[in-house]
Amino acid sequence: MRVFAALWASASMVGAWAEYSPEALKDEIHELPGAPVVPKPFRLFSGYIDVSDTTEKAGTRQMFYWFVESQNEPAKDPVLLWTNGGPGCSGLGGFLTEQGPFNVVKNGESLEYNEHSWTKVANMVFIEQPVGVGFSTVANKMNYNDAQAAADNHRFVKGFFKRYSQYVKQDLYISSESYGGHYMPTLAKKIKDEGDVPQFRGVFLGNPLTYMMYRNYGQYGTAWGHQLFPAPLWKRYEDAKCATTFPPSDACNAVTGDMDKIMAGFDPYALDFAQCNSAKAAVGRHERWALKSALAKADAAAKGEVLLQASAPYEPCGQEFAATYLNRADVRAAIHVKSDAKWELCSNSVGSAYNMTDVMSSMVPVWKELIARGDLKIMIISGDDDSVCATLGTQQFVWDLGYAPKKNMNWQPWKVDEQPEYKVAGFRTDFDVPSSKKGTFSFVTVHSAGHMVPSTQPERSLTLVKNFLALGEKSETTVVV
Repeated sequence: MRVFAALWASASMVGAWAEYSPEALKDEIHELPGAPVVPKPFRLFSGYIDVSDTTEKAGTRQMFYWFVESQNEPAKDPVLLWTNGGPGCSGLGGFLTEQGPFNVVKNGESLEYNEHSWTKVANMVFIEQPVGVGFSTVANKMNYNDAQAAADNHRFVKGFFKRYSQYVKQDLYISSESYGGHYMPTLAKKIKDEGDVPQFRGVFLGNPLTYMMYRNYGQYGTAWGHQLFPAPLWKRYEDAKCATTFPPSDACNAVTGDMDKIMAGFDPYALDFAQCNSAKAAVGRHERWALKSALAKADAAAKGEVLLQASAPYEPCGQEFAATYLNRADVRAAIHVKSDAKWELCSNSVGSAYNMTDVMSSMVPVWKELIARGDLKIMIISGDDDSVCATLGTQQFVWDLGYAPKKNMNWQPWKVDEQPEYKVAGFRTDFDVPSSKKGTFSFVTVHSAGHMVPSTQPERSLTLVKNFLALGEKSETTVVV
């Protein structure tokens, strides 16, 4: 720890970003318990930014964030905001189990350096939203919905750049996964409509929930593709027209109920990964509970039923490690936590209170509007071993937008340069979309990756982020990314 602290201290004395505002310096982390020695010093900050509505007293809504300087060139690299999905899951889950600079290990006793962190190429901001999730606080009763989340996240973005004003001229990108398929397009639309964050450039999104009908078909169709169902059962699914029926009919519910029993022995978020595998594999599947709960509520609402609250969330080992670490008194003090609430990766209370009409709504019209603007870079990536927000369902969304693929970038294989033994890391399609200011829209599959791509295929995840952030400078026809 002392060695790490010394390296950290040296970072505060060098570089263009030594001059942080007094408000930012109050949030700087000087000693992080259990942190390892890092190969190159970088600075960390965490704390709260007020996102209260104009009708509320200042401080009513406080969003917790963790900011990490880029390990490359913080004065030049873009700012990349990250939130997890749910709805109701903390972005610190991504920080500790996916693409942050550290992975939590040894039952929350320590951290290890993440060689494939996205902070290798970007200044990253991890947020806990909606307010009430994780360490974020709210004083009043909330009406949780997509518009509320977008408004609060927009206020956070403005508040962040006010506190860290030296970054205001650097490109901003937003990123997420899972229910981020709602969070990201609605936030992007809010930012563009308000026009007060001119450096906003685009969206990088993994395995998104875009429309429930596509998601439902993607889950069962992917399991069928893995040959987890007998042919007669799949024929029942097809005969009931489940792929095109929403809300699901009674016949579809009966079929999928039988399918769910068969799938009970598998991890639907990473079909070919062992349950709670090693720290190098799929330990970051913390959003499973929140999304599963939301899907069950949506299904019940579609049938006019009320779903009773489950007694406790499912906790895989990665979630336990993160929760153990962040609930340590020394960690909470180091990262400036004001809340006395017990930290959980996903808030059952926020997820249960989230507007189910929004959960079931289609984001396709919002995506069409964003693409039509012609000035945003948008990349949708999809781990093809996920059945919950499966590649099969995402393809329905992507191709139903109606854009033609570019001639030389239609389902082209790609690979990771430093891992030549992987002949194909996935497939990529760039679409011919309206582009007034270098706007792009790409869809990329990540072979053998689960719902959380950065935790199941970290090298491939970082490779795609690198390519995405350089899209404006590199040829769009580069297949080996």
